[in-house]
Amino acid sequence: MTSGAEVVVRPLSATQAATRHRLLDAARELATGDGYEAVGMRAVAKRAGVSAPTAYLYFSSKDHLLVDVLVELAEQTTTTLATRPRPGHSSVERAVATLRRAVQNVEQAPNLYIAMTRAYIAGSPAVAHARVALEASTRRWVDLALGDCEVGDREAIVRILEDVLFANMVGLVTGGRAPGAIADELELAARTLLRDR
Repeated sequence: MTSGAEVVVRPLSATQAATRHRLLDAARELATGDGYEAVGMRAVAKRAGVSAPTAYLYFSSKDHLLVDVLVELAEQTTTTLATRPRPGHSSVERAVATLRRAVQNVEQAPNLYIAMTRAYIAGSPAVAHARVALEASTRRWVDLALGDCEVGDREAIVRILEDVLFANMVGLVTGGRAPGAIADELELAARTLLRDR
């Protein structure tokens, strides 16, 4: 339920940006501790030290808020992978190490990643803005994982690895996949696809 106020759009002033980040941090803390159900807009606002109507100026719903946390974390992961590439004796080993690194936080904070993925796959109009950014991030992770590996059907391999990651994140939400198994599934897919490269 929203207050009916319009959501703030960029560019934000320094004060507005600080408020927005406090709300994102509060949502991340609540979701990490107690999952999706804990991230009510009033609870987030209280933790961030603002009123609920103020929170609704920045985010139209809890799904909107959680997906923006996901976008922020995905961007941080992309920066980490790009600036500190993983070593490896072969292209396959580098790809596996990079993909494992991309998803290592899922095992460390499963409640948070379940909450964010639930919000994303809900498909509400409030999260549509994030789709392009998230797809670009996962594509970049896979591209960084492949590095300079010579593959003639690189585009197909990137799409398959993206799909494996997404399917496993959905499996995490539904209880069909354990947090620690996601990296193993990505490794299996990468080794299978790159076996003869």
